[in-house]
Amino acid sequence: MLIDSLSCYYREEERDWGKPGPLLAPGDRLAPGYHVVQHLRRGSRLDVYDVWSEERSCRCVAKTLRPERAEDDRAVGWLRNEGVMLSQLTHPHLVRGYEIVLTDPPVRPAVITETLPGHTLGYLIAQQGWLRPADVAVLGIQLCSVLGYLHGRGWVHLDVKPSNVVEMGGRAVLLDLSLACRIGEHSTAGTFDYLAPEQAEGGMMTPATDTWGLGTTLYEALAGVTPWTHVSHREHSSGGGRYYPQRDTPAAPLRTHRRLPAALARTVDACLEPNPADRPTTAEVADRLADWSGVDPRTAGT
Repeated sequence: MLIDSLSCYYREEERDWGKPGPLLAPGDRLAPGYHVVQHLRRGSRLDVYDVWSEERSCRCVAKTLRPERAEDDRAVGWLRNEGVMLSQLTHPHLVRGYEIVLTDPPVRPAVITETLPGHTLGYLIAQQGWLRPADVAVLGIQLCSVLGYLHGRGWVHLDVKPSNVVEMGGRAVLLDLSLACRIGEHSTAGTFDYLAPEQAEGGMMTPATDTWGLGTTLYEALAGVTPWTHVSHREHSSGGGRYYPQRDTPAAPLRTHRRLPAALARTVDACLEPNPADRPTTAEVADRLADWSGVDPRTAGT
């Protein structure tokens, strides 16, 4: 059964989780039937591994809690929720989930997904500075497709950003449903540069929240920076809280960074309207990108 609801208040209280747990080395067993090829990334809560699946005779990606956080019930819930969602939601532009397994001690869940042979959009932006407008339009249409699919099933992603998009020869694949929540729930989940104003305020989450994340992602792909790249929430915090410029500062028009076709820039700028009601839907964004680029959404990415 798909989990219906999950607490979306992600900004956890400061807590000492103890000494960082050891990383697994190549050849170590992560879980029955899965051996480590290499460690890919360590985040504040999670370790991500490239693993070999004995059953499938192929490499997969395993996302699991860091060893010292095995008893973090809230993080366990987030990870299990993502695994259940990925096993039940299927879309050409959404990473495929295979199963949830339990690791060797310390026992904790691990979500097993497909390996994607490409680079994240964040990596491409870092390497190239910005991307070709026509390519961004195609990727945008594809992201609108998968976000519309999630919204149609009652979910908002809440963390649309370049590092959560893999580009594979002109095809975009969206990653990471760990912060997703039901439409209508309240949330503070997300990543600083990509938070919609209503996320920063802990407001109600709607599909318009993902339109904002999509817009910020396209903005960065076209300009090489987000509207708030050079703002530090730590340096500008007051009263013990974090400062979120998107709450009171409109995003600078995209064309202040780069000469771009007006219709394309207007489409991206519209996604960053402070009032959620003023933002276009993902279907409307896809139509505008298609009108500008001449790409048929029915064949984009095929």
